[in-house]
Amino acid sequence: MSDLLVQSAIMRLIHTYPRGLDRLDKELLLSIGHADATVDFPGMFSGSWAGFVDWLMAAHTDMLYNRHTIGNVLIEVDGDKAVSETTATAHLVVKRADGDIENRETHSRYLDSWRLDGGRWWLAGRRTLRDYRSIDIITPERFAATTSYVHAADVGRDDPSYAHFGR
Repeated sequence: MSDLLVQSAIMRLIHTYPRGLDRLDKELLLSIGHADATVDFPGMFSGSWAGFVDWLMAAHTDMLYNRHTIGNVLIEVDGDKAVSETTATAHLVVKRADGDIENRETHSRYLDSWRLDGGRWWLAGRRTLRDYRSIDIITPERFAATTSYVHAADVGRDDPSYAHFGR
């Protein structure tokens, strides 16, 4: 397989991550990582890909809103292995225990290792580096008056994009 085809296959997996996370689609997220893939997200999570997906589901399900976007991607292929660096931005809206709302913006980089196994590419390992994080506190009244959003936990696989892609 040419490097361009490998890069395309890996790029699709990289873009599958925010799609699965923003729709809280556990099955889709699990489809990215190899059974023995590991994750290191310093200060947040360290363990298996499957454990990380469970952690993501628990962390994001109660959020009012979550949107993850992929930015720059660099992929280098070496036979049946590859590495990539991907920039990502997360916009998260979280209700606090005191009733106020946190509007969070985080800029991260994913340092991923990939491997070919069984004829397809899999995530073998991810290290997430958090480069920037900001939190604005807003009142529920201000949030309600100025915000329109889709709550992923309420939509899930009923999101119109699934029908659009025929899945």
